Amino acid sequence: MKLGGLLLLGTLITLSLVVQELQAAVRPLQLLGTCIDLCKSDWDCSPEEKCVIHECSHICVEREEHRASSSPNLV
Repeated sequence: MKLGGLLLLGTLITLSLVVQELQAAVRPLQLLGTCIDLCKSDWDCSPEEKCVIHECSHICVEREEHRASSSPNLV
């Protein structure tokens, strides 16, 4: 029974990794030609990121990247 449990655990971990790889491969294709909101507010992003409008979508970007690309006159 212990061997069966370990086999099941190993299979689930492997499937989890495969699904993550497939999601990463598909995500850029979904962004082409479509407007997708990946966030609605800063709370939807990681603490290091900010939700911003990019073209017709809302996306999470690193806070420093957002500050560097913004106009110096805007505060």
